[in-house]
Amino acid sequence: MPIISKIRFDGVKQKYHLSPLRTQIKELYKQGLSSRKVSQKINISHTRVLQLLKKENIICRSITKIIPNKNYKKLTCNRAYLLGVMCGDGCVFLGKAHKQRWDYNLYNVNLSVKDKDFIDKFIQSIKCVYGVTPSLYYRDRNKLNKKWSNIWIAKLTRKEIYEDLSSYEFGTKNWQVPKEILKSNNEKIIGTFLRGFYDSEGSVLTGIRSFTITICSINHQGLSTIKKLLSRIKIKTSIISEDKRYHNSTFYFSITKKENIEIFLNKVGFSIKRKQNKIKQYLYDKK
Repeated sequence: MPIISKIRFDGVKQKYHLSPLRTQIKELYKQGLSSRKVSQKINISHTRVLQLLKKENIICRSITKIIPNKNYKKLTCNRAYLLGVMCGDGCVFLGKAHKQRWDYNLYNVNLSVKDKDFIDKFIQSIKCVYGVTPSLYYRDRNKLNKKWSNIWIAKLTRKEIYEDLSSYEFGTKNWQVPKEILKSNNEKIIGTFLRGFYDSEGSVLTGIRSFTITICSINHQGLSTIKKLLSRIKIKTSIISEDKRYHNSTFYFSITKKENIEIFLNKVGFSIKRKQNKIKQYLYDKK
């Protein structure tokens, strides 16, 4: 085993044994392997690998994964749809996790819904915007409680994506329509943003003599902005009403009349087929 000598701060000459693995560790790390992969390959502890890299004055690479698509901030229809979903059912939050002796942050972006076509559209938008595919899970909750729906979950843990989306005002009570959507004059951008929000919060209600597309939220200010966006693409809506039956007051408004529903179908619509088909059937029956 190689031996080197160093002079301590007090002038004493001290001998050190150099690990014979140093050269191998340096080479493997420079080849692109992570420090953890290096430790697994040569069968020593990860902590020891980090110590040896530090003694060799090698700066460890960041473990943050880079987003493949560098133009992810460009406002496209896919990004507009994603922002609409995040104003609704989408979730972005910072979590904590512990593994062995390490504590670390979890940068979470996820969506939990019962409609597979909705989750597929969300995953497609994430992939187009960032170049990353979220993990997809299915949770059978109906076995636990017959009143609960089974749900699909799309989950992503990327720091850069978290930082991008958390820079907006999202959250059930205080979400705000992003400024770039408000400033846009592109009807397709506005329409796809609204589609993302309606996929999350919209309902299609049918009755014997009525047909309405209703949206609801506990955020009155945010809902007022949605109403203005609909007006900009020539869709007339009812006034905003309040429902006080629940702990938190819920606000809602509706789209009625054939001409408004037809414009909604053409310019906004739903990614959720069961809702989209209800609108198509209504308009077909009205011919």
